[in-house]
Amino acid sequence: MSNYLFNIQEQPEAGHTFESGSRYELICRLGKGGMGEVWRARRHSAAGHVQNVAVKFMSEPGVDVNTLDAEALRMSNLIHDNIVPFIDSGQDSAGRYFVAMQLIEGFDLNALRDLAYSNVVDSTEGQEMARIPDKIVGFIIFMTLRALAYAHSRDFGGGARGLIHRDISPGNILLDEREGFVKLTDFGVAAVQGSDANMCQITGKIPYMAPEVLIEDPINCQVDIYSLGLVAYELLTGFNPNIRATAMESVLGAISEVMLSLEKPLRPPHEVIVGVDEGLSQIIVSMLEKGTEHRYKNAEAVMMDLGVFLFERGYGPTTGSLADYLWLLKNGVHEAPAAMKQRLRFLKWHEESDPIRPAYQLTPLAQEDFFEGRNPGRVHS
Repeated sequence: MSNYLFNIQEQPEAGHTFESGSRYELICRLGKGGMGEVWRARRHSAAGHVQNVAVKFMSEPGVDVNTLDAEALRMSNLIHDNIVPFIDSGQDSAGRYFVAMQLIEGFDLNALRDLAYSNVVDSTEGQEMARIPDKIVGFIIFMTLRALAYAHSRDFGGGARGLIHRDISPGNILLDEREGFVKLTDFGVAAVQGSDANMCQITGKIPYMAPEVLIEDPINCQVDIYSLGLVAYELLTGFNPNIRATAMESVLGAISEVMLSLEKPLRPPHEVIVGVDEGLSQIIVSMLEKGTEHRYKNAEAVMMDLGVFLFERGYGPTTGSLADYLWLLKNGVHEAPAAMKQRLRFLKWHEESDPIRPAYQLTPLAQEDFFEGRNPGRVHS
């Protein structure tokens, strides 16, 4: 084939290096946290191609650039359907360090919970709150576990194997509302298992930390399983069992609050909310065992049990049906079109008046605790 159109002088070969710059245009800020902020942006390639991306700027004072480079290198090595893809990293014209990632068109689990639980209405009119269906919660957790199983077994070379996320929380799990993919993001405080000097440091969001993190014991991948168990518990019940009704504002106060909560037995989700599947509830309880000897040892073990729960009838949620659910929920549609109803046939169409939004009802014991200002996620007597 003639190559005159491109004026090719020679064929590329191994060892050849070249540069091709990109220009970033910030559109709007998507969020801000303790270590930086995330912006929606457009990435313009040297050839004029435009790509929508998410750009995270690191702003924590005193962060070593070598640490940021290490994070970017690890992110670039994480290639998985359930992990937000890495695109680029570097410094902008003002010297701010950034990481560019694929832009996920959707929302995080905080927004999902707010959307699902936003149907709070005047009880005098006979209307109620709604919750997220059990199998939707189970599927989101299952897909996040796929990401964790991959990261926990990733070989980075030189004996470095297994990346612990250390910051599993609702804000770091994203939902692609068009395609129905669940995406884990923000490996900013991740650590290679057993090799990082800061493995015993308190890192992440305190209400979602495993007990061994809070007492600064050595950790392994089980801390991510515990944190994800708290996310699942909160999606099912609306409560994080490690947060009091009146939260402490200081770091030491928040740590003390969680430690005091851990002294009380966990109330299983099905004993908090009427109608929660007991099998799913017990899986989450096992994820939240205080002692690591009783907790699931790895993500694959949780996935095995969740898989039975999700697909026990031979069918269950898929990325397509999750996208359908998100569309119905976001648009306030109560009667699904026939095709969507078929894809969502795992919901309780014959048991619930609105299976997309199952009724949210506290059990008597949980209701008593709630009205007395106690967290229903713990047994108080």
